[in-house]
Amino acid sequence: MVDEFQDTNAMQGDITYYLGEGHRNVLVVGDDAQSIYGFRGSSHENIMKFPDRFPGCRIIKLEDNYRSTQAILDVGNAVLDNMRNRYEKCLKAAKTEYGQKPALIYFKDAYEEAAWIADQVKSLYDEGMELSHQCILFRSAYITIPLQAELSKRNIPFAVYGGLKFYETAHVKDVIAHLKLFINPKDELAWNRVLLLIDGIGPRTAERLLEEIAPCATPEAILRDVLDKHAQGHAYSKGIARLKNLMERGQQAADPGVRCQAVLDYYEPILKEKFDIDWHLRKNDLEAVGQIAERYDSIRDLLVDLAIEPPERGVSDFYDTIWEKPLILSTIHSAKGLEWRYVFLIGAIDGVMPSSYATHDDEELEEEHRMLYVAATRAKERLFILAHHEGHNNGIRTFNRLSRFIDTANVRACLDTNYAMPVGSSEDSDTAHVKGYGKSELLAKLLGSMK
Repeated sequence: MVDEFQDTNAMQGDITYYLGEGHRNVLVVGDDAQSIYGFRGSSHENIMKFPDRFPGCRIIKLEDNYRSTQAILDVGNAVLDNMRNRYEKCLKAAKTEYGQKPALIYFKDAYEEAAWIADQVKSLYDEGMELSHQCILFRSAYITIPLQAELSKRNIPFAVYGGLKFYETAHVKDVIAHLKLFINPKDELAWNRVLLLIDGIGPRTAERLLEEIAPCATPEAILRDVLDKHAQGHAYSKGIARLKNLMERGQQAADPGVRCQAVLDYYEPILKEKFDIDWHLRKNDLEAVGQIAERYDSIRDLLVDLAIEPPERGVSDFYDTIWEKPLILSTIHSAKGLEWRYVFLIGAIDGVMPSSYATHDDEELEEEHRMLYVAATRAKERLFILAHHEGHNNGIRTFNRLSRFIDTANVRACLDTNYAMPVGSSEDSDTAHVKGYGKSELLAKLLGSMK
């Protein structure tokens, strides 16, 4: 017997065949629609070709579902119907109540979306739903950065499945260290991290430079007495000269967006050298940090909300004990086999779901399609599918298209496209509440903003 057969690789499929070829006493269990680990080497064809390798085998369909409402399963069934390479099946809920239709909600941008989600999470918590019973699902981690920033700002505890919190990643820590120097030029930890990024500077040289920086009373003194002196005559002088130029630009600029962009421009060559394999993916994270910075009045406020070491426990509004489990943010890949009462699926746009890297390969595109099915069927009671209209790509403003997997007649028929959830109130929050929009409402809003 082989369980989770849809996740086996080609070699494991062959082993199963050769072990069972003689006696044909083989049982495999799996769901072809949940084969989403092709990047790990799993083969969707193993489960699809099993009847060919074992002619006359009996296929038993397990279509009764004890997790979700029928309203949610209708979306899953519609997604299944649109797949090309699949087994025919129709999921039926064991629950007698049909449930509420999953909602398709549009937002102007990722920041409106993040604020709305944070409002709903807090409102549901206030009504008695534990944070750990709610989940935000996503295809790619970088699209959660505005949401993580919003949750951190409101002291809502959360955990990330399938990756680090964005401010725990090395490249974001590097950028934040540079920003800290604009606010506190006496920050030794920030200086140490910044100096060690310069080619030619090791721990001993960094320590020596820190000893020279320590007596300096002002940023101007650091520029004049330390950086200027080391900007020539040393193997690392070119890097010090670049850092000196950055510090001067940072001191001259007051706008947090301009300051952050100066750091990003300075850091990009370091990023490419330090993370030569995936620097372009990490650059997406940093661009999001830059966009977040533009929304702040000061770098100090930004750093407070993006504290690298957040407090062990949040405000009493959210939990009274450190043992309460946090809100879950999870990649779809990490969520397979798990379930939550309420699920918010973000990034339901082309380029994210499906990933832009998968659109030119039919097999990869089908796997992306299966990911939507997995995501939708994680929800027990409510499912919210969220899309935002405006985006950014390599510094260029873009306009997003709803995911091709959702923008089909049969899937849309299963969704509430005119959903309006009552927004809770929060007297201690300084963040304006945001409502979601139907497609026609969003279009009217965007056209109005262009007049």
